[in-house]
Amino acid sequence: MKRLPWFRPGHVEATELAELSEPSSGIAADTKRMEELGRKSRTPLERRFVHGKAVWGLASTVVITWQNMVLLSPIALLSGGLAGFFWASIVVFAAMWVVYIGLREKAERWPVAAGQYYWVAQLAPRRYAKPLSYLSGWKLMSAWQVFLAAGVMIIGNGIAALVVYLNGSSPIWLPTVVGIITTILIFVVNRWCPQGLARAEYMLLIFHLTVFVVFMAVLLGLRKHSGLPYAMPRDMFLTFRNGGGWNSMGAAVVLTAVVPMSSAIGYDCIIHLGEEIQKAASIVPKVFIWAYSANCILGLCTVVAVTLSINDIDTLLSTPLSLSGSVGPVVQMLDTATASRSWTTAVFTLLLLILIPCCINSNTSASRQLWAFAEDGALPNSAWIGNVDEHERVPSNALLLTLIAPIGLSLLNLGSPIALNAIVSLVIINLVVSYLLVASTSLYSRCTRTTAWPDHMTYGLGYRTGIAVDIFTIGFLATGSVIVMFPPVTHPTAAQMNWAVVLFVGDCGIGVLFYYFHGRRHYLCALTVVEDG
Repeated sequence: MKRLPWFRPGHVEATELAELSEPSSGIAADTKRMEELGRKSRTPLERRFVHGKAVWGLASTVVITWQNMVLLSPIALLSGGLAGFFWASIVVFAAMWVVYIGLREKAERWPVAAGQYYWVAQLAPRRYAKPLSYLSGWKLMSAWQVFLAAGVMIIGNGIAALVVYLNGSSPIWLPTVVGIITTILIFVVNRWCPQGLARAEYMLLIFHLTVFVVFMAVLLGLRKHSGLPYAMPRDMFLTFRNGGGWNSMGAAVVLTAVVPMSSAIGYDCIIHLGEEIQKAASIVPKVFIWAYSANCILGLCTVVAVTLSINDIDTLLSTPLSLSGSVGPVVQMLDTATASRSWTTAVFTLLLLILIPCCINSNTSASRQLWAFAEDGALPNSAWIGNVDEHERVPSNALLLTLIAPIGLSLLNLGSPIALNAIVSLVIINLVVSYLLVASTSLYSRCTRTTAWPDHMTYGLGYRTGIAVDIFTIGFLATGSVIVMFPPVTHPTAAQMNWAVVLFVGDCGIGVLFYYFHGRRHYLCALTVVEDG
């Protein structure tokens, strides 16, 4: 056995891992499993998530699939119309299910907070394992920091849109102030109320479902009560739109996929809490796929409700309220459907309220991923970043650092909303890259048979099925990463331009500099390499 100098000791050989029996239940078994995987922390996190329902609630409130389909629906309607929105959602949700099937296998095998970058280190070729793992960890860290910032700013912009709806105008500083206040609130909850948060996840799941029922009832029921006609069902299946001026209708519909992709991506959030979930090797992969599947059903129901409640897309997107901000058309859609200012205000407020636990749980996942990355020495002053509060058993300094992105972007939004929208687009691309690296290295390990998979795995894909899943995942995610970089219209202005390409390259450049000056000397990853032959 040869141990490379950058590998952290404590990991068992692949051949030994294949012979491990199914671990017994309990915290002691979880701790033993972490030690076997080389994840023995100086001060381990507390396994405060006991039941799968709490984990399900966390996943549902972080990604908020159906709420995103509502809040981002104007983008899809502009690009591909009613039918484009409907069919793109079905295709993307089905394709992402296959992607998550592949990730579920790794979550069972390696249930660690490090997630994708740890898996890449295990699966990649020996020569490239360290830089590829670091790249995956860097993109993952960037994605979750910006994911949190995106949620905070949607709350701020949503409140601003509501003020415009009620008063006719809104001060330019309002989204920034709301964003900063929300950021401080979520830090306080995560820092000093972690036990209460874990116990509240089940109630948040009930709230998540209750708001869905209320939204559907109001959007469809009050529209009928107001005497407004529904859109024809055939429009949902056959009426496409090329609002971006592309050369073909197919291109316009393909670009509509950005909305369902942004609503389907991010369920790896529960993976980064793997070291705080009891019996993580069984609970995480099970909840992972079931939570995604259930929320996709809610998301598709939302698409149907939204498309049936819109008769004229041009009118919806051109009203003064719709032009007031990115979520303005949603307020306009509710106002048209309900013909009631009270109902519109109440329902839209509920949509914004569900974003608060979204931001709180996003902060939880982002801080745990940052903590894991620091534990492996990936960042300067990693010992300070990876510090765990001995009383609350939370990574207090990592939680503090996660305030930087949402507050910084809130201030940036005060002077340049265009820059904020461009930075937020990094979420999808960076998460896609982290998934893509896992699938690519997984395909390599299967084809070269360099990784032994234990026989007792419940969600193991096997050799042939695993290769098929990996190939499909690579093709779909590679295509998706290109799609999300396109602007919504041809010949865009500076305000319409999608600056994701520039920011993605810039983010990669910063990551390369961090790796060259720090990571290549200090970055560790738990792995043992067995000599060939």
